[in-house]
Amino acid sequence: MDLNQYFDRIDQYETGALSPADSAAFEAELQANAELREALALYRQAGEVIEQQIENNLRAQLETWAAAEQATAPPTGKVVPMRLSWIRWAAAAGVALLLGWFGFQWAGRQYTDQALYAGYYEKPADSAFRSGPAAEQVLQPGFEALQKGDWAAAQAFFSGIAAGQERYAEAQFYLGHAALQAGQYDMAAAAFERCAAQGEPKFQEKAEWNQALALLAAGQTETQAFKTLLTRIANSPNHSFAAQAQALQLQLASFWRGNVKGKM
Repeated sequence: MDLNQYFDRIDQYETGALSPADSAAFEAELQANAELREALALYRQAGEVIEQQIENNLRAQLETWAAAEQATAPPTGKVVPMRLSWIRWAAAAGVALLLGWFGFQWAGRQYTDQALYAGYYEKPADSAFRSGPAAEQVLQPGFEALQKGDWAAAQAFFSGIAAGQERYAEAQFYLGHAALQAGQYDMAAAAFERCAAQGEPKFQEKAEWNQALALLAAGQTETQAFKTLLTRIANSPNHSFAAQAQALQLQLASFWRGNVKGKM
């Protein structure tokens, strides 16, 4: 297997750099191309190895520093000389160099807005759509458009369900997903917000989480709206997406996140 022919596309797919249409085409090719699936698995495995190596190297270096400080600390309890601090900083620089340029760049790319969004977002499965003749199923035309990947048609249909109409909240929920697939993140965030505001138990928490992801994809992580929403989800123990929100908060505060902010 020639990994070089796949690497760039896999890297773009995993970091969220592909357009919605190209991403959908890539996923369709995955279903038919066993070699591409194998290459994707190897890419992800390599990423896990790099992350683990980074963690192991830093932990070992920290233990070395702690032992050195313990050995050089005077019995009187006086402050350790500045010289040791300089040694520690020099060692830290050495560890960073040993990790290598590739590992550093790879880890950084995993913390961009688009990469984080791609890691958390899950589009609704076809099984989530209710089936039935169009005459009996008021949202069936929109569902069929989603299943075909016709995002524009799905958006047009779900937008036509006015507030107060039957299943308005559900229509807004799927409008949000259609907009996400089309890369229209602001529209998606607004649709999910309207859905959540209806207070329907089946959709409210899903809509809140997807609203947060839409704002993330739109690069609005510094806005008060995003911060308030993510914090509320993370601090609600009974929320279905509390654990994911807490994990996202940690990633947004990561060292690697800081390394890529200027590149976003």
